[in-house]
Amino acid sequence: MSYKSILGSRGVKVDEHVLYDLRIRELVNEILGRERDELLWNLFLEHPNSLDVVIYRLMCFRDLMREDVYMAVKRFVEKVREAVDYLEMEKDAHEPHKLGLHLDAALIYIDALETFYGEISSLGVESEGLKSFLSYVEGIIHSRFFKAMKEKAVEAKKARDRIRIRVRIVGDRIHVWRFNEGEDLSKIIEELFARFRGGEERRVRYIPTSSGLSHIHAAILEGAFKFFRSEYEAIERFYKEFPKIIDDGVAVFAREVRFYLVYIDFAKSLISRGYSFTIPRFTDDGRIDVRSFYSIPLAERGGAVPNDIFTDGRRRIFVVTGMNGGGKTTFATSFGQLAYLAKLGVPVPAESAEIPFFSTIMTAYPVREDSKESLSRLEQDIVRAVNIMRRADSSTLIIANELFTTTTSNEGYELSKMFLEKLDRRRSYCIFVTFIPSVASLDFVISLVAQPSPEDPTKPSYRILPGPPPLEYMAVRIASKYGLSYKDLRETIK
Repeated sequence: MSYKSILGSRGVKVDEHVLYDLRIRELVNEILGRERDELLWNLFLEHPNSLDVVIYRLMCFRDLMREDVYMAVKRFVEKVREAVDYLEMEKDAHEPHKLGLHLDAALIYIDALETFYGEISSLGVESEGLKSFLSYVEGIIHSRFFKAMKEKAVEAKKARDRIRIRVRIVGDRIHVWRFNEGEDLSKIIEELFARFRGGEERRVRYIPTSSGLSHIHAAILEGAFKFFRSEYEAIERFYKEFPKIIDDGVAVFAREVRFYLVYIDFAKSLISRGYSFTIPRFTDDGRIDVRSFYSIPLAERGGAVPNDIFTDGRRRIFVVTGMNGGGKTTFATSFGQLAYLAKLGVPVPAESAEIPFFSTIMTAYPVREDSKESLSRLEQDIVRAVNIMRRADSSTLIIANELFTTTTSNEGYELSKMFLEKLDRRRSYCIFVTFIPSVASLDFVISLVAQPSPEDPTKPSYRILPGPPPLEYMAVRIASKYGLSYKDLRETIK
């Protein structure tokens, strides 16, 4: 029996424009924290092509978000990694040390598989991913190879436990002989230094490390093996009979399941601060209904304001207008990130989320003019819009942020209107952030407006709500506040 992947399958690299515009690398950096594993980085930058794979992953998350399942899998992964670490240490160890490291790796691995199987079997997991791996582990532990390895490992461990020696080091000479139940030196040392005790007593525990496996230890073991020849042969026999310990499928699972564990660890850190994560549901009727979604980077800094977004699917284009600095771009980017994460097959930052399965996510954000480029900023906007219109279909999501801002309002309106009309005919989904209020008055769009603070109309609330486009922008309100409106200036001149 072969094991494939807890991921369902790998995906394809997401378009660089999307990664940059939606600030996905910054988002992944928040999720992974200090983890810099190349596999994990790549997995968070790849989208599966299949809805089945996405649902497969989400069902795994549903199981793993249970604390008992999460802890059982985490303990298993830690044990497998510990066994792998012993095997890595073995490669560079002195010859006598190889035997012990190999045996320890096997004992840890055997315990990991048996404990995992016992725990997960009793927890009633429901996802195809965990159930198939559980079945795979069951096949391993019931195999003749595993049973033989366990039997021989237990024999080798018993043999090793019988090896007890005494050591004396004089200069560069090491003397080793059988331990004959003589004086307990640790007890003598403890009694000797007892007279110096004062105040609070603390015991110090010695923790051995791989760096301590020196040629001196090797010499001691060589001496010990001369007195315990049969025990040595039992350990050596295990080493030769079972050169390969860790099953390839188990190793793959232990590496890949960290995709889930790392993300859950990150989600838990935000949940503990009052934010929500939810398993997204995919709609068949074109409906979007997302409640209290938020910006993960802002939540990490403690300042995220949740928002909602809804459509029954008949109108699919949202035009976001309103006060400057009111959170329009953050709103659009946050929804784009939510859609990105849902397509990745992970829980999303919201109280609830029902969205279509977007086959493609595209973005059109402002670009800086480059003197080396032959195209102006406006021309680049138009080229990007044309490319989107050519590719977009009824399962495409477009996040467009202030396109056509380097021309007049009238020209910007006409270009925006042509772009959105084309997307509407394609039945594509779009969040279109613009400073041109008239775009929000198109009859086929849903108008969303960045709201001012109820306490101070010149300050933003960062809430984005349905409503007609504003009659005036923040600049007008601020100018009025400081007596710089057109009316105020006319009065001053008079």
